[in-house]
Amino acid sequence: MTTLSLCNELSLYALDKGIFTKHGLNIELVNVQSGSAGIAALQGGAADIAFVSPQGMLTAIDKGVDLKVISDSGETTENSQGLIVSNASGINGPADLQGRTVAVNDLGGTIVTLVNNWIEAATGQKSTAKFVALGFADIEPAVANGKVDAGAVTAADVHKITTSGKGKSIGNPTWEGVGATPNALYGVTTSWLEKNQPAAESFVAAMQEAADEAKEPASNADKFAIFAKYCKKPAEELAEIPELAYSGYINMTALDNAVKLFKEADILKPDFDAAASVPEFARAR
Repeated sequence: MTTLSLCNELSLYALDKGIFTKHGLNIELVNVQSGSAGIAALQGGAADIAFVSPQGMLTAIDKGVDLKVISDSGETTENSQGLIVSNASGINGPADLQGRTVAVNDLGGTIVTLVNNWIEAATGQKSTAKFVALGFADIEPAVANGKVDAGAVTAADVHKITTSGKGKSIGNPTWEGVGATPNALYGVTTSWLEKNQPAAESFVAAMQEAADEAKEPASNADKFAIFAKYCKKPAEELAEIPELAYSGYINMTALDNAVKLFKEADILKPDFDAAASVPEFARAR
């Protein structure tokens, strides 16, 4: 299974808590820098399951890549992400991003579309923002040090730059753009799924168990310690950061929110059928 080692990556919690093992799965992590690299790992046989942004996953399927979506990771909330800038940037809202450089983790990811739409809604003009790809761990330092003008990050890095006094969030283009959407999706090739559906069903069940457990306050100590190990941030800091609405089974309404956005942006074909890419066993009950 591929991983980006994010501070809210639910599968990492499931792995370290033994939930995958409980469901009869032996999970090995494959570290990648982006969702696109995860899809490449699936295609090349280096991974069986990939952790990918909704846009990356759905556009690949729309272009004919042999993929199915089998699990969610969690839905975005108002405070689960943000667009950060340095205090010296002079940027106070989306209109100020025109002509500026915005760092994102994946140029083929959902956030590029969301930021462009956010700017265009604020200005009434076509976005002229320039996007550059950086690893998640590199975005906040690049913004804080003025190497880029802005960066799309999770709540953990919003918290980091805010508490350092070097910067701030100017909003959440995901939430303001479409509301709740899947934060990330787990995908497999159709050929792998045909041979391994029981394993895929076990994976989804394990993810949902992890989601249910992760929502309980009694799990916080273990959860934040696990996330801290992977994303290299203090557990006590993670405990102060807004979380995703964790889920394993796919919320089809949230997925449809994302699909609608991508169709309006001409990223997906008008006749793209999201339901066809999600097996029945993977959908929220």
